[in-house]
Amino acid sequence: MNISRRSFIKSSVLISSLPLSLSLSGCTFSENPFSHGVASGDPLDDRVILWTRITIPEEVSDRVDLESLTVKVIWQVATDINFSTIVANGHVITDKNKDFTVKVDALGLQENTRYFYRFIIDELDKPLISPLGRTKTLPLYDVTNIKLAMASCSHFSYGYFNVYARIAEIADLDAVLHLGDYLYEYGNKDIYRNPFLWNRKVVPVHEMVTLSDYRQRHACYKTDEDLQKLHQTHPMICIWDDHEFTNDTWREGAENHNDGEGSWRSRSQAAIQAYYEWMPIREPSDSNREKAYRRFKFGNLAELNMLDTRFVGRDQQVEINDPIRLDEQRSLLGLEQEQWLQDNLLEAKRQGVQWQLLGQQVQMMQIHMLGKPINADAWDGYPAARERLLDFIEANNIDNVVVLTGDVHSSWAANICKDPYDWRKYNRFTHDGAIAVEIVTSSVTSPSIPVPGLQQIVGDVGKILMPENPHIRYVDLANRGFVTLDINQARLTANWHHVPFVGFKNDQVHIGKQFTVYAGQPKLQ
Repeated sequence: MNISRRSFIKSSVLISSLPLSLSLSGCTFSENPFSHGVASGDPLDDRVILWTRITIPEEVSDRVDLESLTVKVIWQVATDINFSTIVANGHVITDKNKDFTVKVDALGLQENTRYFYRFIIDELDKPLISPLGRTKTLPLYDVTNIKLAMASCSHFSYGYFNVYARIAEIADLDAVLHLGDYLYEYGNKDIYRNPFLWNRKVVPVHEMVTLSDYRQRHACYKTDEDLQKLHQTHPMICIWDDHEFTNDTWREGAENHNDGEGSWRSRSQAAIQAYYEWMPIREPSDSNREKAYRRFKFGNLAELNMLDTRFVGRDQQVEINDPIRLDEQRSLLGLEQEQWLQDNLLEAKRQGVQWQLLGQQVQMMQIHMLGKPINADAWDGYPAARERLLDFIEANNIDNVVVLTGDVHSSWAANICKDPYDWRKYNRFTHDGAIAVEIVTSSVTSPSIPVPGLQQIVGDVGKILMPENPHIRYVDLANRGFVTLDINQARLTANWHHVPFVGFKNDQVHIGKQFTVYAGQPKLQ
């Protein structure tokens, strides 16, 4: 059944605007119990995660014992917008231990199929129905084309989520990749604030440290209507970066974890628990929530490995000039995740998968200024780990590796090679010698150069960087935005969509750059 975008949105508005009255344990109140929206994520060929959260208003929480309060929530998946053909359904019990979040793995679905889903609280004569969500399963067999979007770094207080609104308008996406910094830990006094964004303050007002803080901040972000629209329209495949914990996280601490903020383990475990409660992410099979890295297969066309370069295996960051940076044992992924990735790459090659996509957080490309690397938080701070990965890709003749990156609040594209500064190993004119390519999306709101026009004042950054870094093909520091990937057996095309204004709600967007990678040719064209 073909549903137009206008019909889909119209039906969603009708459902979400129903008058709501809820009775729980004898306490009646009038409030939207689905005020944080609905979401789907981690699609596979036969299942997808469905998510919502039941909002318990203050007038109810003041009158009932939340410790003993439970809510039964029905979920339904259908092939049509009217839910006349329900293909999967069930119910979930949620309570305070889950922060009243609802998450279910809807099984038994057909591959490469779009579905509609909803949640229902049926405790009164009139059932309470959530906003209508739309999702899609992954393809299983021969696949001719997929389309993905990439997003990263959405700071609530730095602007409106116009990027999310524009992604939601793209009807034919298979999934949205969120590459980290879905939220930020800072309080309202910790950042420079645009005075026109007086209404973009976060809850809690202070830096998030405890489980309650992390839960409240997730809840705050999911009140944003554009973020809700994105989740309601497309399945998301997400992975955390540092700000889901705190700035410059590594496995045993963080730059922004200070004395007086408790133990690092307590804080990191609180962040992880809230993330799994509030995000449409599947629980790890071994129940170890620290292992958020996972794999997604798009038939024989592409395999996506979502990596954790931030928490589970990262050694502590060091200064660029610290000789420890060059230690051959240093790791960004951790040995277990490194082996997992190598096994996946080999298996995909044996199965004849065309494209190998690596979703991750920090830039893999080398970036030098005056002969020295400038970002020790990225792979440049862990050169031995990068060399191990590139050696493995080269030694095993693994073709069509594309690295997908966020984190730096700016748009970049580069050819990945072991030593782009040696003319015998990399040709700056033909770009031969590359092993893979890297595509970096800009941020949703977080600033790179926060002052409008400053890039024009200091000059074109690309013109400064590219002569010394011949493998870097594109740099834009000025614009927020996202990237779409259009992939078929012959080529992968990346489009950088720039949203020039986030200080106010608007629908402006334009294509800032396009590169194509042809199968068997590891370089951007």
